[in-house]
Amino acid sequence: MSYKTHPFWSVEKLLAPAKNSQCQPHLNVSVLSHHIPKTAGSSLRVAFEQALGVRNVYGVYANTGASAMSKGEGVWLPSKAKVLHGHFKPHINHIKTFPNAIRAVWVRDPLERIWSFVGHLLALKEKHPHYILLKAKLPKASLKSQESIVNELILNNTIEAFTNTYSRFFNAVPIDEFSFVGSKHKYEEGLKQLSDLTEIELKTLQVNRRTSQTYQLPSGIKRLESHLLHEYKIVGDFL
Repeated sequence: MSYKTHPFWSVEKLLAPAKNSQCQPHLNVSVLSHHIPKTAGSSLRVAFEQALGVRNVYGVYANTGASAMSKGEGVWLPSKAKVLHGHFKPHINHIKTFPNAIRAVWVRDPLERIWSFVGHLLALKEKHPHYILLKAKLPKASLKSQESIVNELILNNTIEAFTNTYSRFFNAVPIDEFSFVGSKHKYEEGLKQLSDLTEIELKTLQVNRRTSQTYQLPSGIKRLESHLLHEYKIVGDFL
């Protein structure tokens, strides 16, 4: 999915195209906000934007440097950016590139996250590249319903990136090295803790929610929990 950048940033990048890196750190960034898909990330980005102003929050997505950030490489960023939020992985190089920043991330029950993620893809269909991947990788018989897709993904590990999300994400930087780990299931409580830690007044918002908080997973799906023990081992203490 493409992130819409502020028009002023295009002008700034044209006038000052230098990338930030270990050799040219960005001292203004105070928060590296990592958004693992379907863990309240959209709501959090909007909360940051409302608290600090849009120009002080930079979305790091596929079209704005997520790949380079995930590899610890140099990346262009607005000079006034205080919060970097998006789909990028933590990297050891970030300590030197952003010496004044804390790492923050939110997690969610692994089984529930996969269920929600698949529902999100089914709602967007071809608008999302991962839906196209689903159609390419999964047997046609499994594409009949959300439940059959989730069963196929978990039982056969058909798309490893979907079922080993936390294992992959926290591979280079362990979860214990994050300054803040919030739980999607305790969002308001976590938001208050993050506000206190960052000294940024964040308000509770609900953006891009497709599943009610009171929704219960189908019993057949809940029985798959034992197949994700490696994921629960990483995030279980933070849920």
